[in-house]
Amino acid sequence: MKILLSAIPFDNGKSGISVYIREVVRALEEQGHTLTLIVEDDGAKEFERFELIRIKKRRALFSMLYSLFILPWRIKRKKYDFCIMLAANRRVFCRYPIFTIAVVHDLSQYHVPVKYDKFRMFYIKKILPHYVRKAQSVVAISQSTRNDLINFWHIPEEKITVVYNGFTPPEKVETAKEKQILYISRIEHPGKNHLNLLKAFELLPENLRKEYTLVMPGAAWNGADAVFEYAKKSPCSDRFKFTGFVDFAKIPELYAQSSLYIFPSHFEGFGLSLLEAMHAGVPCACSNNSSLGELGSGAAELFDPASPLEIADAIQKILENDAYQKQLVQKGREKSALFSWQNTARGLTDIYLNRTARVFGVPFFCGTMDEALEKIDKAVESKQHHHIAFINAHCLNIAYKNSAYKQVLNGCQEVFADGIGAKIGAMMLGYAVEENVNGTDMFPLLARKPYRIYLLGGAPGVAAAALEKAKLLNGKAEFIGCADGFFKEKSEAELFAGLKELRPDIILVAMGVPKQEMWINEHLQDLPACVAIGVGGLLDFVSERIPRAPLWMRKCNIEWCYRLYNEPFRLFKRYIIGNPLFILRVFLSKLRRKK
Repeated sequence: MKILLSAIPFDNGKSGISVYIREVVRALEEQGHTLTLIVEDDGAKEFERFELIRIKKRRALFSMLYSLFILPWRIKRKKYDFCIMLAANRRVFCRYPIFTIAVVHDLSQYHVPVKYDKFRMFYIKKILPHYVRKAQSVVAISQSTRNDLINFWHIPEEKITVVYNGFTPPEKVETAKEKQILYISRIEHPGKNHLNLLKAFELLPENLRKEYTLVMPGAAWNGADAVFEYAKKSPCSDRFKFTGFVDFAKIPELYAQSSLYIFPSHFEGFGLSLLEAMHAGVPCACSNNSSLGELGSGAAELFDPASPLEIADAIQKILENDAYQKQLVQKGREKSALFSWQNTARGLTDIYLNRTARVFGVPFFCGTMDEALEKIDKAVESKQHHHIAFINAHCLNIAYKNSAYKQVLNGCQEVFADGIGAKIGAMMLGYAVEENVNGTDMFPLLARKPYRIYLLGGAPGVAAAALEKAKLLNGKAEFIGCADGFFKEKSEAELFAGLKELRPDIILVAMGVPKQEMWINEHLQDLPACVAIGVGGLLDFVSERIPRAPLWMRKCNIEWCYRLYNEPFRLFKRYIIGNPLFILRVFLSKLRRKK
């Protein structure tokens, strides 16, 4: 796929976000995708092997404004399949001309209020959430971040997908263990909580204070002076070692030398170094909050980061108990094995491949006809039972009031958007439906594939007429039989017995909504393993009992006008009353969601 990646800000390659950008780009590249990166000067050299959209690095305010209001207009709509904003908690667009996944790492500023100045807090709390909500999909890198996006930024739950970070396993380094406690983090006060860690070290028993050194690699950031000043005046100052920024190549040696890894941060969106330490076989202790509590649960000793005494107790418990150390090492390696950058990259691309909108609680696919056909191909190849449905504004109106029908739709393998109504409803709620994926246009495309297809539905004689017309399409499909939807020509028992002998790949069920979905749901297991697709009035069109609208009307998305013209009495309520009612319901749904 052709993917546009916003790699701003890159922080000169010295932050957790820069690690995330670097590793996701590498994983996507290894998976064979064609990448174009938006970079500032500090990231240009790192990613010079790719096609770049370069931006001159200036002050943060200029960068924020440029990303918001200029960059969106530099995106060529048809050049890329989709876009990933790799740090949407720092930079966003005011508009999203292509499907965009906004990755949010953390909302730590809500948990550490003094982290940034007033201007930046205004930007984070007022500007960012407004524009992140506009993105077609939002990724949280942990359950903790997901909860914060819902609670603080009021992002709709259905828009959020949790895609955990990966980590790069440190190289195995052969070196002797030293009496060393390690914490890798930029020196930032109060967020990274170095002061409480220093205080906790002072509370350790005298033998541990004299025996161990607290090593804290990391570049100096906001508030670092307060940390350095406290450490300088501490009675344990000779046991504290600040190394400054350490090159990534030297980090594996630090893990190999350490007897304990500790992560006391007040709040983390993820915490890559915790997984790295676990993989390296270092027993770990970490904060019990945010994502650290998620990652550390069952694999690390947890503590309250606000309590130096709890931190000290955790350190002492591990250092004085060899058996407990071995237990933590084993559990840590098991936990770290669950995470990889390849999984992260696949998680991000899967969001695009399976992109969905949700109207009235009904999720449906937002992609193209070709992608829908690929999904049907995979379903057929699986040789299992699958239920696929189409929905339009009329279907969604029914689902709005009929909870049983809605539940069946939510249980379908796939639901495709049929018609302009579903597209408009999705657009009103912030989703983008790329193409009208309807059963009537899909039918001749299915006929080109080497499938065994059975037609079920319509009034007596309609399915038989449709079968004869279908056989004239000269495709690769084999149309193997038919039955009416009133079971006058065949009883249900006779139908099931015949289908077990014929073993179709696909059964097209044309009984109208919601009857056809309810019937498929009830009888899917009675059918041979196949893909059952509810297709509404398809057989009426295939049999030519009812004419289709001219091509120009279909291209203009006004086929419903032609159908209303041909069947005014039957369709008056559906279109003249139902369509405005649908728009009203979507509008009210949007208002409720905002509240």
